[in-house]
Amino acid sequence: MSSPFTSPRAGGGVPLMSRRAALGLGFGAVAGAALTGCASGGARPSSAKKAAVPPPTYVAPPVYPGAIVPEVPGVPTAYPSMPKKLTKTVAETPGRGGAVRHFHLTWGPPATPLAGNRWWQGLNERLGVDFQVTEVSAGNYDAKFATMLAGGDLPEVVQLTFSAGCMKAIKQGAFADLSETLSGDKVLEYANLANVRTEQWQACTINGGLWGVPIDVPVELLEYRYRKDWAEKLGFPKPPADADETAELLVAMTKGNPEGSKKTWGLTAFPGMALDLAYGMFGVPNNWKYEGGTLTHAIETPQFEAAIAWLAELWKKGGMHPDALALGSQTDRYRAFVVQHQVGMAVDSAANFHRPNSQFGKVVAELDGAFAAFIPPGHDGQSKAVFRKTAGVYGINAISAKVAKDKDRLAEILRLFNWRRGPVGSEEWYYQGWGADGDYFTRGADGEPVAVEGTNLDADKGAIGYGLTPQSWIFPTAKDCVETNSQMVRQSVASPVEGLQSDTQDARGAQLDQLFATYVNQIVVGSRPLSDIEKYRQAWRSQGGDKIRREFQVQL
Repeated sequence: MSSPFTSPRAGGGVPLMSRRAALGLGFGAVAGAALTGCASGGARPSSAKKAAVPPPTYVAPPVYPGAIVPEVPGVPTAYPSMPKKLTKTVAETPGRGGAVRHFHLTWGPPATPLAGNRWWQGLNERLGVDFQVTEVSAGNYDAKFATMLAGGDLPEVVQLTFSAGCMKAIKQGAFADLSETLSGDKVLEYANLANVRTEQWQACTINGGLWGVPIDVPVELLEYRYRKDWAEKLGFPKPPADADETAELLVAMTKGNPEGSKKTWGLTAFPGMALDLAYGMFGVPNNWKYEGGTLTHAIETPQFEAAIAWLAELWKKGGMHPDALALGSQTDRYRAFVVQHQVGMAVDSAANFHRPNSQFGKVVAELDGAFAAFIPPGHDGQSKAVFRKTAGVYGINAISAKVAKDKDRLAEILRLFNWRRGPVGSEEWYYQGWGADGDYFTRGADGEPVAVEGTNLDADKGAIGYGLTPQSWIFPTAKDCVETNSQMVRQSVASPVEGLQSDTQDARGAQLDQLFATYVNQIVVGSRPLSDIEKYRQAWRSQGGDKIRREFQVQL
């Protein structure tokens, strides 16, 4: 539980969602190759506070004919089809010809090596640099990041999570503070970066400094799906109406043989989908609850205890895979169960269910409506489920402080960021998603990309195309995706300590996360009694939780 690839959390102890959800963080390549959330990502770090200068000016990105513009802030603008005409937003090649090194997150196999990779070669040509990438798998990020930091020779660009190790490196001065460089109208020199929303810049503002360009994700990344055909076969003609009916359905999906002789399970991963589902149904607070001038951590609430009790009972009745604890961190195995039609409920990035060429999008197409979207019910059938609102930021594209001392070099890297941040409908954006015309896709008369037989853009891109491109939802089911996501956002709440600072959280967050694994994981699988929740709470308080509370309380 100490990995940075669970959502950053203010106060520790309550993992939000797994990084499986990273699957939809960029284009279909990430969705197809990766699969988080990863996770969960997306919450502001607990160590953020106001910058000493104004945030960068916001300029709304262009919207093209046919756009589905959501009424709910934070839900991406979506398109049922590709904009027919692409626009060029960067007139000159941004780079000066040298190497630019990136320390880059990935969730799947590495990209095809440069020598045999037309997409990467074309990216270098368009950027005007030798783009060199160190791909770091999510599971090894902590160790690799620490090794890189200890070596002292940081690459020009490092993708940061909001982990304790990254926060410590920021405080120690490893990365450049971009506050003065991008504040106010100064960002307009890099016009595409001005499309970043103010709250996203604020999420990257820590101890008064702006530490990079945010990795864009929706405010609510996830969508829930269930095997509607199984449910109907098992006597559940409608989505479950409350927590009890949800449990009954999950047990039936495990024991009722909905796929004949093929083994199936209701849920496969814990924490993962199981925890996301329970927290939502029982309305577990987003890290903290602030009421009557008092902060109460989520784990101290009756909602948390009810959610864990429900999960423990579900485990006891057989509604989860017997290897669920291991599957909680084994993304490939978890995904395989979905692809092989062996799991009854799944959660992932919304886009990964809707993009026709993504891994889960292909499953949705195969099942032709049987793998249906649903919003989990409130536990009692009367109240609504409650989800966790974020600032729409997965992490930070940071620039080495040493490199940034050279102002010309800093300006070059920001120009590269600007090119990579080309808005939806731009030539820069299209290249990063689909490559040069004729290499992997051609554009039909209607503007839609048509795959070139025998090519595999996902393999060539890996995850290296992810991190700077804006979130884009372009697929035939865009309207359905926006409607479901909008309702999820309406039912979501922000953390009351978002933007506040806790040095203790930064120092002890990993230790507090481990307590969750020690106590809660074991309670769920029946190795500890439910009454040990109180022991967990006491341990959390004594090992830093109460001190974190005081640090936040003073600021509130």
